[in-house]
Amino acid sequence: MPNQDGSLTNSDKITLTQLLDRVVPVDDPKFAAGALGLRDLVEERSKANPSSNSALLRIIAALSLDMMAHAVGGFAALTVDEQISSIRNVETTLPAEFNIVLGITRDVYYEDDRTPKRPTSFDGDNEIFGKVEIEIERLKPNKSRRKLRS
Repeated sequence: MPNQDGSLTNSDKITLTQLLDRVVPVDDPKFAAGALGLRDLVEERSKANPSSNSALLRIIAALSLDMMAHAVGGFAALTVDEQISSIRNVETTLPAEFNIVLGITRDVYYEDDRTPKRPTSFDGDNEIFGKVEIEIERLKPNKSRRKLRS
């Protein structure tokens, strides 16, 4: 759980590193976001804007409150599949905040010279996250429907 001043605890930093490793899939672990040391850049970029900083803190807090993580000693103690399940739950619960953090993570990761080029689409089979619809998007009327009703 982040500190009251908005800073991350050591446990939160570990959680954030694991989160980064899960949301950007890689074939070679040496190219994982955490292994490349990108956590500080993601945190720094998030702090540049109050809404993105709030989103990051809410995501980290939600992961720290995960019941399964509490049972085994923290998010980092979960298996990879359990971490993915926990992150998916958070993505479903906080889709807008999650998409902000996911976007920042992808930007930081693919801007790094050590990583592959940014994919043109994140719809591949190895991409797990970023597919939850945000409620606001679902509620927008379809333009073609609006024309038909006029």
